Amino acid sequence: MRISAGILKGRLVLAPEGRDVRPTSAKVRESIFDTLQGEVKGCRFLDLFAGSGAVGIEAYSRGAGEVYFCERNRDVLPLLKQNVTLLKGAGRVFEGDAFALMERLPGGFDVIFADPPYKDDCLERLCAVIERRGLLSKGGVLVYEHSSDLDVTAPKGYRIAKSKRYGSACVEYVMRGSICAATGSFDPMTRGHAEVVRRAGEMFDKVVVLIAVNDEKPSAFPLEVRKEIAEKATADMENVSVDICEGYVYKYCVKHGIRTIVRGLRSESERGYEQYMADYNRKKGGIDTVILPVPGMENVSSTALREALKRGDDNALERLCAPGTADIIKKKFGELAVGGNYD
Repeated sequence: MRISAGILKGRLVLAPEGRDVRPTSAKVRESIFDTLQGEVKGCRFLDLFAGSGAVGIEAYSRGAGEVYFCERNRDVLPLLKQNVTLLKGAGRVFEGDAFALMERLPGGFDVIFADPPYKDDCLERLCAVIERRGLLSKGGVLVYEHSSDLDVTAPKGYRIAKSKRYGSACVEYVMRGSICAATGSFDPMTRGHAEVVRRAGEMFDKVVVLIAVNDEKPSAFPLEVRKEIAEKATADMENVSVDICEGYVYKYCVKHGIRTIVRGLRSESERGYEQYMADYNRKKGGIDTVILPVPGMENVSSTALREALKRGDDNALERLCAPGTADIIKKKFGELAVGGNYD
């Protein structure tokens, strides 16, 4: 194996042999660091279940300030120690079981990489030790590689910020902090929707605007267009991201460690439906729901916005559209109308 980028680019990393050793592939390593980007420079990096140490050495090559390696396999340790000499004093090797070592390592790592050699999911166990020992710095990330056969969910207090699959391997980017999902069809996002998301962002560390597919409710705008409009509407909200959910919302939430759904309430006439859905998501996935009244938005809806588009009523659009989205909504509506895709 060779280092793919940075000051050690092209340098050979000796790899152990045998079925019990499963080094992270060059493709996966490169993708991990492309995803982490600026998180690596100057960081404290912990490589658990290190094996050859290729991931930790790659981190050093790309700017990590200090790298710790944990490995218990005595057949692999001599090779790991030899590889770590490339770090010229910036790397430390700890011998023993990773979980036992975590109990006595210093805290405050910015990135922790874990590719445990286990058939079973151990993310919950990892996060429990990380939390108890304060091993992850504020804003730090746990990069968890596992078999794609495993159905991994984030433990309470953690969230899966990103998930990528590479054939038989899957990598989860796990972070601490409160998170909620602001759900709806957002067809398209309105001023009222944006206000709910803004308020949710004041209550939670992270908000996922989750565009849900409702097969019983024909949509006017395609999913990707709705996503683009929602991203435009929330562009100035730093702790907000947008995603699409084509299955059950509660399953998405469980998978990504989201324990709370936030919904807006325009009028009391909607409360019955919102309570029904809140009870459903609680029963199915243990997901709580926060219902936020939105005063002054009684007449603001996606339906009203679409009707204003059909009429060409720019004054109504300015009142109904989320700030900064009127132009893109009119443009997308025009493209759909010309293409014959808008009813």
